[in-house]
Amino acid sequence: MREQRQEDETIQIGKWKVELRLATARIEGGGPLNVVEECGGHCCRHGVYVSLPDRERILEYADRVQALMDGTQTADTTRWFEDAIEQDEDYPGGLCVGTATYEGKCVFLNAEGLCVLQALEPQLGLAEGERLKPFYCRLFPLVTSCDLLEFDDLCDGVRPCCTLASDGATSAIDAYAYEFKEVLGASGYEELRRRAEELGTEQAATRSGG
Repeated sequence: MREQRQEDETIQIGKWKVELRLATARIEGGGPLNVVEECGGHCCRHGVYVSLPDRERILEYADRVQALMDGTQTADTTRWFEDAIEQDEDYPGGLCVGTATYEGKCVFLNAEGLCVLQALEPQLGLAEGERLKPFYCRLFPLVTSCDLLEFDDLCDGVRPCCTLASDGATSAIDAYAYEFKEVLGASGYEELRRRAEELGTEQAATRSGG
């Protein structure tokens, strides 16, 4: 389990403690939404843990998922998820299951490194708030643990779409806007932006001796 951050290492937004470094960090490239241009879904290749309701929803649309799969994927639904059920309080009901890997990548990634669940979701006409792509897939490279929202230091190597870099091209606040909103909501994200701007101003004043 990850070590809990000290209070002075986080920013409180509602019930969430946001890792402080995310407020002023920068990243190598343009952010996770530029996945095709910058990393091809590399970190997704190992699969992800999903809630049991997420698994059931995916299986509910199995025929539609299968229709989007290519020759590098398996349409056999019994090979889509691992057998073991894990305990984790960050998931609804405190339980989760891993997506399986097939031919060296997550079973839901196609030959181009794109997620077929993400491709299918807009076609389903789901009710507001319902999603097909699992929560932690949408959130990456951010992760949660006991109401702590932080960067996943286990990212697989240096990736321009995600890796933190002091001289990076894009601020983490901007690059991870979608991901922050998934957890904090739009108003929570705007509060985080405001707090980040205040922190940046304070740090600049300290460096200048003001």
